[in-house]
Amino acid sequence: MVASAIEFKSVPQPPLNFDGLGQVALAGDFDAISIYSFEGQQIGLTRNGSDSVLVRLPNGRFTPLATADANIEAMCTLEMKDGTIAGVVVGGNFTSLGGVEANGVALVSPTDGKVTPLSGLTGKVNALLCDTELVYVGGEFTGENSSNALTWSPSSSWANLPFQGFNKPVKAITKSANGTIIFGGLFDGLGNVTTQTSSYGQTVNLQSATITTEQTTSRDGFNNPKSIICSNGIDGAGTTWLLGDGQVGSWTADFRHYFRPTKLRLRNTHFEGRGTAEFRFTAFPIGGIMNLTYVDPADNTKKHCESRCPLSDDPKVEFQDFEFVNVIGMNNFRIDISRFYGAGAGLVGIEVFQDGNTIEV
Repeated sequence: MVASAIEFKSVPQPPLNFDGLGQVALAGDFDAISIYSFEGQQIGLTRNGSDSVLVRLPNGRFTPLATADANIEAMCTLEMKDGTIAGVVVGGNFTSLGGVEANGVALVSPTDGKVTPLSGLTGKVNALLCDTELVYVGGEFTGENSSNALTWSPSSSWANLPFQGFNKPVKAITKSANGTIIFGGLFDGLGNVTTQTSSYGQTVNLQSATITTEQTTSRDGFNNPKSIICSNGIDGAGTTWLLGDGQVGSWTADFRHYFRPTKLRLRNTHFEGRGTAEFRFTAFPIGGIMNLTYVDPADNTKKHCESRCPLSDDPKVEFQDFEFVNVIGMNNFRIDISRFYGAGAGLVGIEVFQDGNTIEV
């Protein structure tokens, strides 16, 4: 599609008549031969430690459109919402492409082969995924406030993902059937981190989930179940989710993809003496109540819980961590609150962590 959009000018053939020469032999330093028919056509390709973007000529042969001074690791075609092609995005460890200075990534025009550098990265690009009007870029680089993963679009240039990239190289990016973007690589944590201090350092993106609840309060400022995601820990209107007074209820997160959580972190509310006293974590689609371990803040001992996991009402306890005894895949979970302090239950924050080398956004 892109190659056919490039216009090649034919080269007029000289009026030579070889009929009287009989059989002709050609000698020289070559390994192939073709008739020079189009402007820009090259006979044979040289490697010399570099890669080229190739296009197909009308006669079926290939010719370089743009040559890099090092390796090309990934390519993708960027399509706009109106169906037009913005260009071919090329990534690698090159510093120039088609004679134009470009550090690791550039856009090549599908009509005339013009190279436009996508300036802003320092390092190497290993993987590209072109979504509609958006390019996901992964590799071994820094840019913006992230490392090893960014997005680029013709309208807004570079932008950070919902997290600060990854602490080690990204090797692959793909899109699942349900629209989730999946990153794979050598990383074991998020952000500009060089060492991983915990095997639970990779957070599950709760912002991408559909959140539903049962028995949420009607009180303004306390009835938004998403307010406890990415919480700043401040207990009050706009940052705290409450159940109705005297009610037991639930908080459910439904995802478009599977994940394998290893730890749950909850921040209890103390608003007007309220708080969650007991809960259970149910995983779907298996419908199983998960067995958890935790450190009891009252005596600093490790304990187990399943259907009646306790939360402290001590305001000095900032949060409580619950580790999963069995790590299983799920695409939905529900936190059922069965007992409360004061007039009713609620939460200030929720985080879910996973261990592994892939992340979905």
